[in-house]
Formats: sequence, C-alpha cells, structure tokens
Amino acid sequence: KLRKSVQISIELAVTDALTGLYNRRYLETNLGYLIDEHMSRGKQVSLLAIEADHFKAINDTHGHDAGDAVLKELSNRIRSSTRGIDLCCRTGGEEFIVVLPGIALDVASIIAERLRKLIATRAFVIGDRKSIHDTVPIGVAQLDGIDDLQSKILKRADEALYVAKREGRNRVELKAA
Repeated sequence: KLRKSVQISIELAVTDALTGLYNRRYLETNLGYLIDEHMSRGKQVSLLAIEADHFKAINDTHGHDAGDAVLKELSNRIRSSTRGIDLCCRTGGEEFIVVLPGIALDVASIIAERLRKLIATRAFVIGDRKSIHDTVPIGVAQLDGIDDLQSKILKRADEALYVAKREGRNRVELKAA
C-alpha cells in the first residue's frame, strides 16, 4: 500500500490531474535533459506551443464543465497525434507544449498542421448531445544548436504562437532562431 501511495504521489506531482498530460514542472525539469541528450547525438529538437482559441468564451457561455471537456479532448487529440517519445504537457489553463525530439522544423510544421486540422474539423462533445467547434493556433520552434537554451526555444515557440493568434488564429506559425 505504501509503495502504491508513493507512486500515486509521484504521478500527481508531474502530471496534470484534468488531462493526464505532464505538467509545467515536469517540462521544466526534463526539457534540458532531453535537449542535451538529442543535441549530443546531433539530432534536432522542435517544440509546438498550442493554445485553445477563445477558451474563456467557452467557459463563460457553456460553463466550466464544458471547458474541462474541451481540454480533455484537446489533450487526447494532441496525445493521439504524437509519438510515444514526444513530451506532451499542459503548461497552463488552455496552453500546451509538445516537445518533438529528433524532429527538425520542417517536419514539426507538418505535424503541427496535421494536428491543427484534426482539432478544427472535429467537434468537441461538451454534454448530452451537445457539441462545439474550437480551433488552435500553433507556434513551432526548433533548437538552434548546442548552445541554445531551454528558455530561448520556449520563448521562440511562444512568440510564434502569438503571431499565429495575431494573424487570425487557427493557423501554424514557425519561428526560426
């Protein structure tokens, strides 16, 4: 029982309770290791920064239960569109980061576009026979060499996300170093 309790406590410390994805703490703790491991082998690392569009309006119009349902399904779509080695994290309310080890910017943009389309074309079920549509802007950034920092790649992905939001949402934007 004690072993099981410790295991549950560890899982709760690194995962988001609503979505089951890793949380910001896990991302911040492990991103540096993942970058170092892949860069030492000459492999790229790319990031996707994702945010649900108009999420406050979903909560205000349909209630927080509907917002939670959207976040859960959004997480499922992110998870189903990525590989087992990719690091999928919920970093804030409606914000997500996906780390794509071994993936260069051009391939990451294809993955992001495929995910964007999947989210935009399928409704989110939010209750008994009730569904809504939502979209996501996605910012994509790639690690810029061995001397690049974890904070810089996260910032570039975030900047690309904000360009996507500013340019009309429901789109993918790339941020080169």
